[in-house]
Amino acid sequence: MSSEPKRNRLAGETSPYLLQHASNPVDWFPWGPEALNRAEELDRPILLSIGYAACHWCHVMERESFENDEIAALMNQHFVCIKVDREERPDLDEIYMAATVAISGSGGWPMTVFLTPDQRPFFAGTYFPPADMPGRAGFPQILKRVSQLWADEADKVRSQSAELSAHIIGQSTPPRPRVVNDSALTQAVQQLASSYDSQFGGFGPAPKFPAAASIRLLLRHSLRTGDEMAREMACSTLNAMQDGGIYDHIGGGFARYATDRHWLVPHFEKMLYDNAQLVSAYLEAYQLTANENYARVARECLDYVIRDMQSEQGGYYSATDADSEGVEGKFFVWTPAQIQDVLGESEAKRLCAYYDITDRGNWEGTNIPNTPRSYVEVAASLDIEPAGLADSVREGKKLLFTARKARPAPLLDDKILVSWNGLMISAMVAGARVLGTTAYLESAQKAASFILTRMRKPDGGLYRTTRHTDKGDKGDKGDNAHLDAYLEDYAFLADGLLDLYELSGTPASLDNATEMTERMLRDFADKDGGAFYQTATTHETLIVRRREGSDGAIPNANAIAARCIARLSYHLDKPELRTIAAQAIRAYGRVIETAPRAFASSLISLDFLLESPTEIVFVGNPDKADTRALARELSRHYLPNRVEARISTGEEYPRLPLLESKTLVDGRAAIYLCHDFRCEKPITDPMDLRAALESPIDRQRAAALRATAVSGRATAVGTLRLSLRHEKSYQGHGYAVLGTTELQVSRVGIGSHRLHDGSSDHRQTVDLALRAGLNLLDTAANYTDGHSETLLGEALAESFANQQLKRDELVIISKFGTLQGSGQKRARDRLGKGRELSALSQRTEQLWHHLDPVLMSAELTESLGRLNLETLDGFLLQDPELYLLDAIDNGRDPEAAKTAFYKQLVRLFGALEREVAQGRIGFYGVASEAWVRPPSDAIAIDLGRVMEAAVAAGGESHHFAVIEVPLNLFEAGAVNEPSVDSGDGNLQTTLEFAFQKQLGVLSTRPLDAALQHSRVRLVQPAASSHAPELLASCQVLEKLEAQFEEKLSPQLTALSGFEFDPETLLRYAPEFAQLGDELESLEHWEELQGEILAPRVLAQLQRFDREFRGPASQIWEPWRQKYVGALDACLTALAAVATRISEQRSQKIVDAFARTLPDDGRRVSLTELAIWSALSCEGVTATLLGMRRSRHVSAAMQTLSRETNESLSDLPGSVDGDKLGL
Repeated sequence: MSSEPKRNRLAGETSPYLLQHASNPVDWFPWGPEALNRAEELDRPILLSIGYAACHWCHVMERESFENDEIAALMNQHFVCIKVDREERPDLDEIYMAATVAISGSGGWPMTVFLTPDQRPFFAGTYFPPADMPGRAGFPQILKRVSQLWADEADKVRSQSAELSAHIIGQSTPPRPRVVNDSALTQAVQQLASSYDSQFGGFGPAPKFPAAASIRLLLRHSLRTGDEMAREMACSTLNAMQDGGIYDHIGGGFARYATDRHWLVPHFEKMLYDNAQLVSAYLEAYQLTANENYARVARECLDYVIRDMQSEQGGYYSATDADSEGVEGKFFVWTPAQIQDVLGESEAKRLCAYYDITDRGNWEGTNIPNTPRSYVEVAASLDIEPAGLADSVREGKKLLFTARKARPAPLLDDKILVSWNGLMISAMVAGARVLGTTAYLESAQKAASFILTRMRKPDGGLYRTTRHTDKGDKGDKGDNAHLDAYLEDYAFLADGLLDLYELSGTPASLDNATEMTERMLRDFADKDGGAFYQTATTHETLIVRRREGSDGAIPNANAIAARCIARLSYHLDKPELRTIAAQAIRAYGRVIETAPRAFASSLISLDFLLESPTEIVFVGNPDKADTRALARELSRHYLPNRVEARISTGEEYPRLPLLESKTLVDGRAAIYLCHDFRCEKPITDPMDLRAALESPIDRQRAAALRATAVSGRATAVGTLRLSLRHEKSYQGHGYAVLGTTELQVSRVGIGSHRLHDGSSDHRQTVDLALRAGLNLLDTAANYTDGHSETLLGEALAESFANQQLKRDELVIISKFGTLQGSGQKRARDRLGKGRELSALSQRTEQLWHHLDPVLMSAELTESLGRLNLETLDGFLLQDPELYLLDAIDNGRDPEAAKTAFYKQLVRLFGALEREVAQGRIGFYGVASEAWVRPPSDAIAIDLGRVMEAAVAAGGESHHFAVIEVPLNLFEAGAVNEPSVDSGDGNLQTTLEFAFQKQLGVLSTRPLDAALQHSRVRLVQPAASSHAPELLASCQVLEKLEAQFEEKLSPQLTALSGFEFDPETLLRYAPEFAQLGDELESLEHWEELQGEILAPRVLAQLQRFDREFRGPASQIWEPWRQKYVGALDACLTALAAVATRISEQRSQKIVDAFARTLPDDGRRVSLTELAIWSALSCEGVTATLLGMRRSRHVSAAMQTLSRETNESLSDLPGSVDGDKLGL
């Protein structure tokens, strides 16, 4: 007599996955207070097992271990065992997957994680076998080791788990937000191209996943840029998937992934979210290419979902399993004999040929239907017509489907998840819109109604999941909606509801989408960082409240939330929502820059935000022929960045700006095409609509996604206010008026030539300088390819937000004209589109220069964006002598070139005057190294003639106000070289003329002298402290590297499989020893270390950290600790060598100037002397000091506290630096 097996606590759950384990002998708990409290009370570790219903290896581990009485007894004795469905609890899945990857180096399901009683992870893995295997411990052994570890070293385990938890929390915290621009889209495409499988489609090696978001990104990029390679990558991947075994050719729908490169052998489970995303990708590709196969695949997938995956009540089920009758894939495979039994010999021959079904089989002796050959190829091999073969396949497939239904089906995971339903609602709406099938719209409406009526909380919020139970698993019948919804639930549903509104015009859908979005903003937004949290403020407290920006199996929820909010902003005419959407994407700007292809959904949202979308208003009766004709034409066009609203005549519709005054035209259906709420003439004829949609639209596309610009500009009152705050610190000597601008500026300004927003040192130094009262900031569009401006913009934004500074207290200057990096690329793009650029000098492949007014305005827009400002105080033309140099190199007459140059300056200055009038800049000027050249020099820039150009452009009240000129101890042309024609036949120095004209003069390079044969840093190095001797340190390092190569590397290869080659071995000791003889200065060493050596060494060590996990880590980590210590000793010794060299050079310079120094000049460092002497020159308003290190700020503060000394003004140029042998 048999009895029902005893059921554990999972018997009361609704998740099919948890119910699968309800009869296990394991004393499973669901996640919740009961289990967590029990672990605390017993002080017993938690064994957390996470999986999902369609997971093949989850089933395997259940059969092997969780149904094994002995293993279950071990689990029950030593642990509180908790089982979690990852699809119900994505928060737990993501937290503990991060832990699993950190501990074991990889992740997957089933996931097995051991936690302290307070939920902190300390050991983890995925599938464990039921018994020990070579090189791998069995699950019983793992259980015994972990339980013994807890018994013997619980305190140590707690400490280590706390460190791991801190690491996970750090992973979840996005870095500081940053600008995201079009280059991220291009880089993502390039990354995809680097891993693209040109033979079989897809990206990377097997296993191959259907990267729907990446495919959709490629399609958008192709549409916008005409990039044929992007289209090829997308379409060949779609072709390979639809022809492969990953696609269910008999019943429709895609499996989770392919295990091979050819897309033949799938992991047979079908997930709702995969099919939703792929339907959208195939429909977009159909619109772009008109390939009917894409429409067919999308239609078959949607039909499959309605038939097999939608409940009677309307909700979509989650998945179907890979296994049936305990065998993976058995439901889906065929033999020729089985085909013949259904179709008969003649038709079976045709279908077997087409679907690649043979006696030999293509997988484990059976056949996965796939279509490696076209109808034409197969028909030719059978000597029949392609049309006849197509008829046979169409009819035969129906019969095979009917026959397959008689087989035991894989498990249906019939829980209903809001987020996945949201994805499928969007896919169904897309199917209805593109294919014109009303059944798809009805399916979407039915699903939306189900969620909104059966999965809402009393307060209007959402539950995460439900399952209709006829057998009363919880003692009742009906739906069992439960668990708090996540960001993905609100975001995907809101997006789907917005899709519904855009196609159906039903106001309730817009209202519901708006309500869901408002809940997102209220409960999930991070008001400071911009990125959305994955859980609500009221959610259960876990060890971390996670945020995530990259895509996984489903699109990133933060990205979908951003796009939905941006779309809604156009419907509701609320631009402030677009700011919120932009902040959500910018929050991940830094990591997007590093790995853009992992952020495909974010980049799709970025594409929408950068481009003003096409706004479509469709007015008409959907039952009438004229409306249907326009709808058919509209459906043909691929318009990924669009906002659409439909008005059915005779119905009430919301009074929204987009819909105002939109009516029928002479009783006929009409479509209004608009941009930024400006509409073209209404269209009533489908052919006119085609012409309008196919003609290129010249609309503004933002170059980058930036933070909200700060309004205002520097004022006399504001800058005076700041100077008074710091007056005591600098004893009244710290500030001066900048020419005729009336602005008070610190006499030492923040120079940013080599600043980069990726350097925390640079950011900290700028913050320190701002707090010290340095209110003059100077940068340029080409400095570190815009990263300098970005860093300053971020520092300023934080200072303004914290109310440490006000915008009117700071004088911010940037420069334009020199084109490098991305600026040069934009110029190339303009030329490629047939647009001329005036006065363009193409100096080298990497360096261009221009005097073009239009490009100047574009550069200004870019600079304002990176700096997050509405107004720049000053905008200076940079290095105009490059124009003259280019003219000479190209054989032009020097005088004719100068005449053309000054004429072009008038045009350029006229454009700058217009920028002043528009409030985008306060003043303009020129930064040049050629001011000091004699007038006869072919590339000399005459300040007098430049002023004449300013008067010609702007009259006597022009806004030319500032120049920048190099000036330091060895470069003194501005002081002592007569170079400006004063108009009376006499020549004046640059400073004399500028002083006479009341120009602001900013001296540059006070610490960086350009001699004839070298550059010299005029800095006093810090006194060298005791440091290890270089040779001895290198010998220690060399011994460790030899040990690694000879002994450790073979062991590590054996344990990890990593193969070493000469490039991957550690061989730094000889390099460091040689470097000691090659160093020129401390600055030279710091540049080598920071930009070359440290990144190279760190990257190599991090690579080994990733490779050598598990048993290999026991060898690697102790040796690594010793090696890092030896590395530090060598680097310290090299720094000491460099410091001594710089000390000797500095002393030589000080000695050279000693005989002319006044007494107070002898008591300051070389650094301060160099700055002080520049500031003491009459006519210099301020000097710009590169602010990369805190010592630069200290030098500035020390100098600002000193009164200018007239005798010091004689120092620049008094010693010939070339004769010192520097």
